Amino acid sequence: MSLAKDFARLINCKKDDIDEPILCNCLSCEKINNKKHPDFTVIEKSSMCSNNSCCKSSNSSAIKNCVVSENIISKSKFSPFMSNYKVVVVNQANYLTKVSAESLLKTLEDINSNFIVILLIENLYDLPETIISRCQTWKLNKISEKKILDILSESHPEKQKQILEIMSFGSPTLGEATEMLNDSIFFEERQEGLRRIVKIINSPMSDKLNYSKELTQLYRKDKERVLYELKIWKNLFRKILKTEDMNEDLETISIMSPIKKANKLGIKKNIQNILKTEDNLKFNGMPSLVFDNFIINLEA
Repeated sequence: MSLAKDFARLINCKKDDIDEPILCNCLSCEKINNKKHPDFTVIEKSSMCSNNSCCKSSNSSAIKNCVVSENIISKSKFSPFMSNYKVVVVNQANYLTKVSAESLLKTLEDINSNFIVILLIENLYDLPETIISRCQTWKLNKISEKKILDILSESHPEKQKQILEIMSFGSPTLGEATEMLNDSIFFEERQEGLRRIVKIINSPMSDKLNYSKELTQLYRKDKERVLYELKIWKNLFRKILKTEDMNEDLETISIMSPIKKANKLGIKKNIQNILKTEDNLKFNGMPSLVFDNFIINLEA
């Protein structure tokens, strides 16, 4: 999202000499940065069309066709209002409904040169092939942990302890790490999830199955939160596999200490179990069976 916003600022910047476009504070750049630019639109799962009665009663688990029609298809027919280009960013484009994805095809095929649609997605193949074939693909390589640590230390020199705590577990992306630095609730949720996971690993099967029921109920209300918890599981085991010397004075590592000497083969099996669980959920497996299977196959 940061890159998409910076790209939109760069191509619409009103400054004559663009030596440092990211630092520019011209009217266009400022409006894009504050998401108040008439030619810059961000679509997310929570986006609604202007007809509130249309979207009011629906949940936010998908990007609806009415939102796509209003913010992409309709806008593509008009010239930019105050800039060189109209830019629409679709965040988590894998949440486009089948109907909304199909309605995009004609627009993407006949799009004007001054209208740009940016689809942000973690896994390219979660998009229909018909969409992919009409787009340019920019793959972003993962930033190394050392590079993230350097960037965070330079931008937040007063938060060295928090930075070390955040980087000590889970290989966060730069965006996640920055969000945790700026949002203590996000960080606490991750820590609480970590404590819950370690407790579940060492619990009897009856408690584990109760945890499976909790995941099933939560998945029906908030899929993203459950997927994030699975990510914590996965990153925890990966961290244990690749870390030989752990700094015990960090809270995260002290939480992990009961399982850090676990059998490496068992940890690898757990990672495969989580990956299989994520795939089953992606392909609409019955959540209760998926989570029960995950718990039953969990190596203690």
